[in-house]
Amino acid sequence: MLKLALALLFFSHFWGGFFSSPFSLADDWIEYEKGDKLELLPNELHPTQFMFSQLEVDFKIKEFKKIMADQGEEGVVEYLKNHRGDVIVGPKNQMWLVDGHHHALALESLRRKDRRFKNISYYVKVVKEWNELSSQKFEQAMKLGNKNGEAGTDPFVYLKDSKGRHRSFKSLPKELSAMTDSPWRSLVWLLKEQGAIEKMQDIPYWEFRVAEYLQKNMRIPAKMDKSAYQKAVKEALSLIQNAKDDSFPGFKRLEIDKCGNILRKIS
Repeated sequence: MLKLALALLFFSHFWGGFFSSPFSLADDWIEYEKGDKLELLPNELHPTQFMFSQLEVDFKIKEFKKIMADQGEEGVVEYLKNHRGDVIVGPKNQMWLVDGHHHALALESLRRKDRRFKNISYYVKVVKEWNELSSQKFEQAMKLGNKNGEAGTDPFVYLKDSKGRHRSFKSLPKELSAMTDSPWRSLVWLLKEQGAIEKMQDIPYWEFRVAEYLQKNMRIPAKMDKSAYQKAVKEALSLIQNAKDDSFPGFKRLEIDKCGNILRKIS
């Protein structure tokens, strides 16, 4: 049986491009454990959120290019191994990315546009192994943060889109490239990078909650350029300074005249 399984596994991977199914039957037989470290292609990962920050992705692309220029491919691989994404193994061994979307998006962009990166994989570690669950049970587990049906744990999905609308689990993007750029997430990233706000470890999807808070209290153009981000940053800083501690999901005040570094982040 082992020889047969190995033969089928080889056949599946070798001829996989000729079949329409995104996974192979042989792959379903592989057993994973929590803590396993894997090497995958970014487009094999299933997102657990609708939105991303294009500014953050662009920054990471520049970071990867600098590492490549200074240390070569080995340096990039070492960096990615030290900043692994977290995945949950779902039904049919689908890999659901729960942390590391921006690193994976940056690498996928470079793999397509820069031949120096075409052979570099994305590195992840398994945090949950739930491939034994049915699709319905898996959806419930992802929403609740556990597979026992218990309330009170942090969810593994964020089911609001860039317009703040609640969406269904089944409508999550099937691959990273189908995610939507959110200028609100970019605004939060700019503020966080320079210390105007700080991450609250006890609040799940903290950056999304801050983005939602700003979205409810500010207005920005649909298309953002450098000038628009500069204006939005100043308005957001003023909003944060005047917010009550119990109304804003985690922040620390930073005087506006000390925020030059934030604006210089916008290229």
